[in-house]
Amino acid sequence: MMNTVVRGMSESPERAESPDRGVSESPDRGVSESSDKGVSASSQGFEGGAHLIRRMSMDGQTTSEGAFIARGTQRGKGIAVLTSGGDAQGMNAAVRAVIRMSIYLGAKAYFIKEGYQGLVDGGDHIVLASWSSVSGIIHKGGTVIGSARCMEFHERDGRLRAAKNLVKKGITNLVCIGGDGSLTGANIFRAEWISLLDELLQKGIFLLIPMTSCHSCI
Repeated sequence: MMNTVVRGMSESPERAESPDRGVSESPDRGVSESSDKGVSASSQGFEGGAHLIRRMSMDGQTTSEGAFIARGTQRGKGIAVLTSGGDAQGMNAAVRAVIRMSIYLGAKAYFIKEGYQGLVDGGDHIVLASWSSVSGIIHKGGTVIGSARCMEFHERDGRLRAAKNLVKKGITNLVCIGGDGSLTGANIFRAEWISLLDELLQKGIFLLIPMTSCHSCI
């Protein structure tokens, strides 16, 4: 699934690499800001990320196209990204957009390495990401966080394990980057989410971990 671990660099939002080295400018310089309205969803530096965050429909409300997204409005949330299915151009750019937009929103950002298999296995496959974690990746082929098939996720027991791993990490939103099969699996997971939480609760698993809810999974 995941072929490599994302390379980290000593980069901060205030001192990002220059555009000619494959990394966008810092959030303070790479987006168009407004003192009252926040940051435009169509801003240059976060266009891809804003689109993905829009689709997540946080708190049940979908942000409209072109609306302003204020910095730090999703504090306390956890947003994870996985790549699934065959490699395709632009996957690393999409991963970077999700991670950096999540951080901009004030949420904790996570990689799920090895796609759905990493989601089912949990543990070291779910890694907290930083701004610099996605530096220098958009020129690379494939996906730096890996992708592979996962037969276990086809079964409810596998999806139950995946739900448990998300809850344990405090992840409230899941972004799946993939094709039709990957998104079909994500849609099944979304539809079953409440019943999966109920089953974990009935089995007493939530007695040892904090309760949380997945506002939306796609």
